[in-house]
Amino acid sequence: MGRRKNFHQNSEIQKSGKLSVDFHSDTDINECTSASTQIGSKSLNHFLEQLYEKRGKTREAALSSIILSYSLGYQYQYSEKNFSELLYQCLKSFKRDSIKESCLALEVLGLLAITIGCGENSHELYKETASILSEALNTESQPQKLKLILDTLAIITFIGGNELEETEKSMQSIWDFMHSRADFKEAQSAAIFSWSLLLSSMDSWTLSYKHWRGAIPFFKKLLESDNESIVNGARQALALIFEIGCLEKFEDDTSAMEEINVEKILEDGHIPEISVKIGKQRLKVNTLPQQIQLNFVRRLLGSGFVVHMRENELLHDVFKFKPEKRQLEKKLYVAERDEVGINLFVPDVRSEDSFQRIHKSQNSIFVKARTQIRNKNRDIKGEEQGRCED
Repeated sequence: MGRRKNFHQNSEIQKSGKLSVDFHSDTDINECTSASTQIGSKSLNHFLEQLYEKRGKTREAALSSIILSYSLGYQYQYSEKNFSELLYQCLKSFKRDSIKESCLALEVLGLLAITIGCGENSHELYKETASILSEALNTESQPQKLKLILDTLAIITFIGGNELEETEKSMQSIWDFMHSRADFKEAQSAAIFSWSLLLSSMDSWTLSYKHWRGAIPFFKKLLESDNESIVNGARQALALIFEIGCLEKFEDDTSAMEEINVEKILEDGHIPEISVKIGKQRLKVNTLPQQIQLNFVRRLLGSGFVVHMRENELLHDVFKFKPEKRQLEKKLYVAERDEVGINLFVPDVRSEDSFQRIHKSQNSIFVKARTQIRNKNRDIKGEEQGRCED
């Protein structure tokens, strides 16, 4: 496995200026788990085969089905086994003329990154897609596709960008997009949140002095935007810069920071804790970087977030979450050996025929008792097998 990144722990400010909280019950988990069993490996293999079809509608339907399967369950083994095929077929779909197919392929790539976690595959995913997505940020004009490109570039770099230079390279691509294509208002806020996600994974001492000197005045100016999403993104980015420290890396004149009221950036001047219910447990995050990561991942996974939090080791590492193992509703204890004691008065047996009749005849009480034990064990094993299959 490749080197894991040193993930920070923290959160995101939503449109209302407050941190959102989602609640999920055991029913949510059970429904997702039940539905995921309906999409087995055979179906997923079928969807993968359909990505080779000539008809665009067939490929689009297959991509949609793959997205659904990732939302309903944690498809780690399937993703590992079919990683290369999924990666390269999605890249082919991304490059096609169909906006719908291209957007669906981007969603699959993002979900694939979250599912396979850190390692050689995630680094390959980064290397094969980062440059393609970065280039697309300079040429694409469809707002929805731009937003998905930004999301996908951010998450594949967050997970698969092993080196500092790789993370900063993607941050630079997003930074250039924010400056050179500011007229795309709908994608501008997505760019800010994506840039903040990558910044949340870095330590202050690792940041370059030359790349982000203009960040503070840039985001400060965006606070005056008439677009609420952009304002919230800028507010979050500034709050993250405050928390990381080393302000001289983000501003030539650090005295300008005194003009920004921190209490206007963070509610009451501090970061409220986010508590998310995962089954009977609670995931709690109370630092800004981890909350940014939580909200970003939760948005990408949608209804699959709870299932992934229960089973995805990457998310366990990122959010320091240790899920409790589910207990069987009923425990079935099966004795390895059954013995029956029978008090039976047997008169003195003087002939072999009498012995055979009493001890070995099919009507013998000994034989009947032994048969009952075998039948009972057979019923228990059948019940246990049926319970496992359910």
